[in-house]
Amino acid sequence: MGSYVKKTDRRRYDERSFCVRAMHRDPPDLNKLAEVLIRLTLQETGRSRAERRAAEFPETYRPAAQAHGVGAVSEAAG
Repeated sequence: MGSYVKKTDRRRYDERSFCVRAMHRDPPDLNKLAEVLIRLTLQETGRSRAERRAAEFPETYRPAAQAHGVGAVSEAAG
């Protein structure tokens, strides 16, 4: 068998050299960025408020024992 022969002209990773070029771009539109940030904040606030309200008991909630008068019956029997 013969020796290994490279089939491409690619360089090995450790033989590569990298460079970085700066690309000058227009400055960001601060009005649009601020609007997006406000919208995301309001959306997150609404989502967390809905989760908190779903976890709370309604104001009209009464435990089952008091709703059927079971508490009054047990006190009268004792």
